[in-house]
Amino acid sequence: MIDYRLPGWLKKLTYRYSDFHKLTDEDFNEIRNRLKKFDVPDPLVSIVIPAWNEEENITKTIASLALNEFDFKCELYVVNNNSTDNTQKVLDKLGVRSMLETTQGIAPTRRRGLVESKGKYHLCCDSDTIYPPTWIKTMVEVLKNNEDKKIACIYGSYSFFPSEGKSRFVMGLYETGSSIIRFFKSKETETRRVMGFNFGFIREVALQVNGFIMDKPRKFRNELGSADYVADSEDGLMAFLIKKAGYKILYVNNRKSRVWTSDRRIQIDGGLLNAVKIRLIKIVSRKTFDKLAERNKKG
Repeated sequence: MIDYRLPGWLKKLTYRYSDFHKLTDEDFNEIRNRLKKFDVPDPLVSIVIPAWNEEENITKTIASLALNEFDFKCELYVVNNNSTDNTQKVLDKLGVRSMLETTQGIAPTRRRGLVESKGKYHLCCDSDTIYPPTWIKTMVEVLKNNEDKKIACIYGSYSFFPSEGKSRFVMGLYETGSSIIRFFKSKETETRRVMGFNFGFIREVALQVNGFIMDKPRKFRNELGSADYVADSEDGLMAFLIKKAGYKILYVNNRKSRVWTSDRRIQIDGGLLNAVKIRLIKIVSRKTFDKLAERNKKG
């Protein structure tokens, strides 16, 4: 179900934590106190957030996760990937556990988070995404309740949080169209729809398949047409490898697990219309590549 307006909990959270520099000592103390529940020695669940130059966004992300309620042991930490802005200062001020990954790129950053994690279940986040208060519990319950069905990887739905002056209603229409396209897509290409800001897996399985190890890791922005552009994503590749190893993946589509991510990718692409064009180009390119690969197999 697509929301054409921002839900109340999201409005409240973004209003309060929209500007890190305007937060009061009371705000910081509240976040730090809520984060204490993640300080456990033997977690069942690990939540890892990669970050590169996210001083403007990461407070909202961490605050949203701190507001989550659950009844199991859970750890949370940020992997800072050579940020050159004040990201680390923000993390220190918030009192969130963090570590530095010096190899540049989203894949080595997620890999570091995977290796350092201790939980049986691993949830991946992004530092420009806001999570509903039910996200952690919902995602973990889906993983736990479906292990006997050999489901080792899950991914959730998402909506765009509009930047100033942009229409949430129009973005809702875009998301509705995308969901219709997703419905008719082949299950064989499902792993390409896995997004790093809303997916999880069984840690042991991810390590078995060497998850997040790539020959050419993509950069955080990964702009189409740039010299550093990489077509394959570390999140989709992880899902592909897990599926190839004989496990199943599952799409979790409900409001309890739907996250709200920044629309900056759309803005970088030149706006919504241009983003649609780029998406169509990617779809056509992938179909052409798949046909060529199939021909080579037969040949």
